[in-house]
Amino acid sequence: MRFNIFNRPKKIAVITGATGGVGRALVQCLLKQNYRIVMIARNLAQLEQISLHFGKHVTGCVCDISQATEVHYLCHDIQSRFGQIDVLVHSAGNIYPGSLFNQNDKTIQDQIQVNLTGAIYITKGLLPLIKRKGSIIFINSLGGLFPLKNSAVYSASKFGLRGFALALALELRKKNIYVSSIHPAAINTKMLRQEVKDGGSLLNFCTPPLSTDIICQTVLKAIRQKKLEYFIPKWSGFQIKLIMLKPFLLHLLMPYMEKKGKKGKEAWQQQFPSDFNDS
Repeated sequence: MRFNIFNRPKKIAVITGATGGVGRALVQCLLKQNYRIVMIARNLAQLEQISLHFGKHVTGCVCDISQATEVHYLCHDIQSRFGQIDVLVHSAGNIYPGSLFNQNDKTIQDQIQVNLTGAIYITKGLLPLIKRKGSIIFINSLGGLFPLKNSAVYSASKFGLRGFALALALELRKKNIYVSSIHPAAINTKMLRQEVKDGGSLLNFCTPPLSTDIICQTVLKAIRQKKLEYFIPKWSGFQIKLIMLKPFLLHLLMPYMEKKGKKGKEAWQQQFPSDFNDS
């Protein structure tokens, strides 16, 4: 009997929020690593466009992950098509900046459901399909460690997502399924530009916004290393963890951090004059 080692089945990676800036970059990145990709998003037209662009090794699935019924059907479909999966990357997320006084029921529900509840639903649904030594990776935020003024609901959802990931890692340890959380600072995407237009936190710009490539490389590192948490930049993660040992320091440090963020925001906006001429 002869074996063709060059015809091994491709590994399967499922990516939520696959039509966003980070999600699309992850699709391209993991394709280069010889994965077959299952893209999950709410926008059918964008899914079809990306699928056509990247070819036959990409499958688009329309699903609102905040809806348990839709997630149930999605997971059944993935099981029937692919059997098992190797990697689940949670990239879906949204934010509606502004004080709690100005939040309505829809913006509150949407942030909690997409950023937290949806991640829980789809993790539960796909968990039976994840192979031993497989990875579940959450694209969280430094906002999952550090509270963002005027983004209280977003902060709550990301703090909750960190707690869920840490607890899940303990549950799955004996099953040899690894859970990692990536906590980046602001990422240079259309979502960030829209957040700025809507009055997002100045703390986004205490360090220059990150490229999507840095996030992709960290995801690959998490798949290889299986570490519990990654902070980008590392120094920012270290500073935040120190500050949060004494939360009363937030009131003392916030004016300085916002001043620094304001300067960073002005410098960053100059790179996109057409987007911010009217702001």
